[in-house]
Amino acid sequence: MRIISGSSNPVLAKKIAQQLSVPLVDVEISAFANGEKRVWIKEKLDGQDVVVVQSFSDPVDENIIELLLMLDALERLGAKDIHVIIPWLGYSLQDKVFRPGEPIAAKVMAKLVSHAYVKRVYLVDLHNTSIPGFFDIPCSHLSASELFAEDVRSRFAVEDIVIASPDFGGLKRARQFAGLFDAPLVNIDKHRDLATGKVTAVGLHGKVTGKIVILFDDVILSGGTVTEASDLLKEEGAKETHFYSTHGLFTGQALANLEKSSIDSVIVTNTLHQASLPSKIKVLDLAPMLATTLEEWF
Repeated sequence: MRIISGSSNPVLAKKIAQQLSVPLVDVEISAFANGEKRVWIKEKLDGQDVVVVQSFSDPVDENIIELLLMLDALERLGAKDIHVIIPWLGYSLQDKVFRPGEPIAAKVMAKLVSHAYVKRVYLVDLHNTSIPGFFDIPCSHLSASELFAEDVRSRFAVEDIVIASPDFGGLKRARQFAGLFDAPLVNIDKHRDLATGKVTAVGLHGKVTGKIVILFDDVILSGGTVTEASDLLKEEGAKETHFYSTHGLFTGQALANLEKSSIDSVIVTNTLHQASLPSKIKVLDLAPMLATTLEEWF
């Protein structure tokens, strides 16, 4: 098996390779003067099993094109079986048509990756668990829940925690997470102003007085939802609030806002590369889980 990394998350790819004791493939990724991506895989890979690691993160469209060019190059090099790990599937939040004339962007991404020469794709904590059905090739939908659960157990007494969903949409995920501890579950009602996009937490279902509240969701964007949720929870008597989210996109001023917010800590994984983060934010490594999953298929 060989591991090849796109430019979106080379640190994660290197960690996966180290877990499997295999070298990273030497690849040169550059751009022509007109802005077109250029990919050159410098090694012979005929007859080799190859795993490509590429998140669809910012710059999203460039990283998607990069992956497609690498897949074509690998086929031309005669790679035997090509597996693709997409830790963060950009466009996955666009999984429905809200207005006539809109695409289902998540399905478009699935069709782009569903080449006949790609044997399997690995995805992590999708916002909508029906998205693997958009792919025409086998998918492994992985979750960081167990990794988060280990971290929670190492930091807190389980009898002191309550699990919370920051909104109704994440209630199913939060309920499953609460089941790992047999912990109580509370739900937060929120209101989003459609004109401004501002999120306001307006109500709480459940008791949190004196408790350590673990908020759980799949992705954090602006941080507005979790900040409002933390404020409400502490007004209702929560002792501490901690947010666990698989994907840390941190758009706009999210990092600065989270650092000065009432939340005590934010824990994400390395599905997206983070150059630097404030002290309140901690990153957990998914490489061991991804490496173990690959070993099951090779």
